[in-house]
Formats: sequence, structure tokens, C-alpha cells
Amino acid sequence: MPSKILRIGAVTLTGGIVLALGFALVMMNSVTLQDRLVERALTARLSQTPTNLGGDGIDVVFCGTASPMGQGSAQSCVAVFAGDRFFLVDTGARSADMATRLGLPMGRLSGVLLTHFHSDHIAALGEMHLASWVRGRPQKLDVYGGPGVAQVVDGFNMAYGLDYGYRTAHHTQAIMPSKTAGLVAKTIKGDRVIYNADGLKITAVTVNHPPIEPAYGYRFDYQGRSVLISGDTTKDGNLIAAAKGVDVLIHEVLQDELVKATSKALVAAGQENLGQLIEDTLDYHTTPVEAAEAANEAGAQWLVFYHYAPVPQNALLKRIFLRGVDTVRPEGVLAASDGTRISLKGNSQSLEVTP
Repeated sequence: MPSKILRIGAVTLTGGIVLALGFALVMMNSVTLQDRLVERALTARLSQTPTNLGGDGIDVVFCGTASPMGQGSAQSCVAVFAGDRFFLVDTGARSADMATRLGLPMGRLSGVLLTHFHSDHIAALGEMHLASWVRGRPQKLDVYGGPGVAQVVDGFNMAYGLDYGYRTAHHTQAIMPSKTAGLVAKTIKGDRVIYNADGLKITAVTVNHPPIEPAYGYRFDYQGRSVLISGDTTKDGNLIAAAKGVDVLIHEVLQDELVKATSKALVAAGQENLGQLIEDTLDYHTTPVEAAEAANEAGAQWLVFYHYAPVPQNALLKRIFLRGVDTVRPEGVLAASDGTRISLKGNSQSLEVTP
């Protein structure tokens, strides 16, 4: 009897699955249902757009944490919100896609701060321009950087100039006004305050990234809270001095053992040029342990890693990447990934992290 019951149960279950699949197939072929599912998906997606960025404090969102030695992740890009101001520090490849996926309010974009002009820091500048322009950015997009920024900006404006005209002609001046199309170069010379308005102060800090001179990091101060983003650099005394007492030091990192292993493997595989190129990166970046030392010397409350070289793709590589860090700095360390959000409430000591 039990076997008969089991057979009946199996037949009933199988029949139920077939009916369910048949129902699903019919429903998926229903134009009405398809439209309803698309509508619900779009509503759900748009409802996830963050609306509380900035406010009375500082919010940092990572739109890209990779170096050129990485797969999948977007390249270097950090969004900083303070009050109603919104700046991007660098615009590496794939970062505009990530910013859109994260639902960042691109129409609020106040400016782009370029740390230097390596391709993995500027590649998506044109896409960031478009993403903010179509969402109603009210002015041309200011782009800050060291000497040479005008050449970068002129190049993008030239390359995208026809695009600007096409879109305005098609969508009209009301939707895509030509007066807000285009990039404007803002050249920085030396360590100095480059923005000071609405309670937000942004300071450019020269860092060591030869042969690029100058390369910059940027410090943001707002409502008693502070964040410093290193850009690409070796462990640098000027950066440490500028980071004194900072709430969050966001520092690039290169894991030298992994880089050496990668270079050796490439050479053994007959890719000598690429192997040498990878090895050459060792002398102008900072190891995780050195970044931890810098954070300690600066008295930073939190140290956050980004711009990974190479990007750790699994748990083993992440463990190798962080070797020795806990010995130097047992707490107050965070390894950011694309989409990580750090919130600093104004005039407080609070820090909230959303993975």
C-alpha cells in the first residue's frame, strides 16, 4: 500500500508541476502580463534610487574600485555627497554604468575631480557627462585637475561635440539644452583649497605618483566631518599631513606579492612586455600595510581600501591582499567594493557602512 501511495503522490506532484509550467508558459505569452511585469520591475527599480545622499553630512559611494589589473569591477571612481553638492573623484572605465546601476542622482553632479590622467581614471568622463546632462544637470560640467586637464577636457569635448549637437537637435533645447552641454576645465596648481561654498571645503593635495607631476588627492570637509581620497600614490608624507585627524582615509592599495606572482607568470607564459609592465607598477603605489601605517600616522578614524591592484577575485586572494594589515592596524579598516556606501552624519562621530 505505501508504494502505491507514493506512486500516486509522485503522479500528483508531476502533474502539478506540468500544470504550473503550462500556466506559466501561457501567462508569459500574455501581452498584458508581460506589460504588467515590466511596469512592476521598472517601478521597483526606480523606487530603489537613493534620495537621502548628502543632507547634513557626507556620503561616499564607490562607483569603481578596480585598477587596470582587474576584471568585472569598474575602475577608479568615488562619489562624494555633502549637503546638496555632489562630486566625483575620477571616472574610470565602467564607472558610469555602475553609477547608473546604483541609481545615483546624476542630475545633481556639481563637478569631477581628476586625481591624474591615467586612462583608468578618465575613461568614462564622456559617459558621466551624458548621464548627468540627460538628467537635468543645470550647468556645464566642471572638471578639476592638474596642468593638462584642459587638454583632456578639450579632447572629450571635441570627440563628443557632434553628439552634443545631435541630441539637442533631436530632443530640443527644452530637454537637452546646449548651454549645459560640455565640459569646463579647472586647472589646479599646488596644494590649495579648490572649492569653498555652502559649508563644503575641498582641498587638493599633491601626492607622489611619478612620472606624473603633480598627481592629486582630495580632502572634503563638511559639517565637522572629513574624508580624504588618496588617488594613486606611494606612501606619502604630504598626504599623511593633509589627512591629520580625518574621519575616513580612502587609500589606493597594491598587493606586492600578488603583483610579483602575476608578473612572473606572464613572463613564463611568453608575455614578457606585459609582465614587465605589471612589475613596473610596484614603485608608484602603496601596499595595504603601508596604507595602514599612513592611516595610523595621520590618526585617521577609518582606513578604506580601493583601487585594488590586482582586484582580489575570491576569498583566498582577499586573505592574501590583507596580509599583515591587522598587525599594523587591528581595527578601523574596511575593504570597499563597487556599491559600498559610507555615511558620516554631520557634527557627530557616527559612521555607517552599507556593503
